Amino acid sequence: MLESEVLSALIATIYDAAIDPELWPQVLEGIRDFICGCAANFYWQDVSKENAGVFYCVGIDQSFLDSYFQTYTRLNPLYPAAAFFTPGDVFGADAVLSRQDLLQTRFYNEWMRPQGMVDSICANLEKSVGSVAALAVIRGERDGPVDDEAKRRLRLVVPHMIRASSIGHVVAEHMKGKAVLTDALDRLAAGVLLVDAAGRTVFANAVAGQLLNAGRLLRNGPAGLAATDVAANRALQRALGSLGRSEAAFDTVGTAILLSSERTNAGSRMCCRSHPARVRNPRLAIPPSLPSSCARLPSTFPPRWRPSRGSTS
Repeated sequence: MLESEVLSALIATIYDAAIDPELWPQVLEGIRDFICGCAANFYWQDVSKENAGVFYCVGIDQSFLDSYFQTYTRLNPLYPAAAFFTPGDVFGADAVLSRQDLLQTRFYNEWMRPQGMVDSICANLEKSVGSVAALAVIRGERDGPVDDEAKRRLRLVVPHMIRASSIGHVVAEHMKGKAVLTDALDRLAAGVLLVDAAGRTVFANAVAGQLLNAGRLLRNGPAGLAATDVAANRALQRALGSLGRSEAAFDTVGTAILLSSERTNAGSRMCCRSHPARVRNPRLAIPPSLPSSCARLPSTFPPRWRPSRGSTS
């Protein structure tokens, strides 16, 4: 396969990994093979050499990783000097110390040599005052010391790793915020549904999920969310249909819908209230095809949402 084809496929996987972190080991395998090495890792290191950690790693046995963190972090001769290279710059170990000096270190003789490692090539991806995140490819005995060709190839990859890392941060923050919101909604005693403009349910908190599974009051049908009671379903579809109107026509108070004429044990009637949900910043929020309306579906009504005895709304 041509180098350009291999590189193109590798770059595509790098950006896929920014969205799906489980692909990073596959990315590192691709980079390792593209550069010609025996191992690769995506890691962080304190400038003080007191702490280090691996985000993802391929080609290094777990026992050696453990010994690195326990003993050899402080003995790595590349640090702290390697932390001061500008992010994006590709450099070999010889940019920090000569190969002759490297071969005389405990780090080389006790940690690298037993694994058949002879050299390494690195690039910092991000830097802070006290630490650095970097990508490293380690060369084995069959690969030989780092050469100009290895540096050239890594320079083709590093810009995409930096961009993907930035994308990954944004995605991680978004997913973190989504998880917090989901957890908060799951803690509510009332059911909450998010429904798109076509009436399809795109989110249900824990209580709403139970109500849908029971199918006594509401269900997800072929045409979207529906109420089991004929009159209630007519009112629900009318409320969902209002999503087609302009935002100015939306009822900001919401629409109350009686789901069943039967009374609960507490003497109340089951109802829901639909509210149009406005997306204030579409670029940062959920795509327009996702939540457009929400409905509160009381299971055990909190006091402020419980209809008075005999109420029909």
